Amino acid sequence: MKKIFTVVMAVAFAFSVVGFAVAADNAVKAAPAAEKAPAAEKASKPKAKAVTGTGTIEALDAAAGTLTVKGKKGSVDLKAGKNVKLDSFKVGDKVSVTYADGTASSVKAVKGKKTSTKTETKTETKTTTETVPAAPAPAAAPAPAPVK
Repeated sequence: MKKIFTVVMAVAFAFSVVGFAVAADNAVKAAPAAEKAPAAEKASKPKAKAVTGTGTIEALDAAAGTLTVKGKKGSVDLKAGKNVKLDSFKVGDKVSVTYADGTASSVKAVKGKKTSTKTETKTETKTTTETVPAAPAPAAAPAPAPVK
């Protein structure tokens, strides 16, 4: 009985030593992956959703590439993106802007409302004049009785 107990304890000890060795080996292999994790988080960070809105240019610095657009929800300070040219705009222009994270990716001029110029021709014009008698004036209300 003592021999069986000794053999079982030896096997358990062997498994525990092997388990610690495998765990230490995995910890060494996992260390470089842990160093790469912040870079992976930065790469997989979701980009801000692009917002499109219209408004009026309140401030513009074409040389610095900045503009302030006032829309329905307030003013937004933006920096022009790589492909955005601000040379053709001036303060007071109405624009449509697409931006995310404070950087404008698109600035386009908004044209005024279209006015339709349809010509209508009438072939017949009919004018009638009726005389309507004036309604009699309403009778004046009696004065209120004095309060005693």
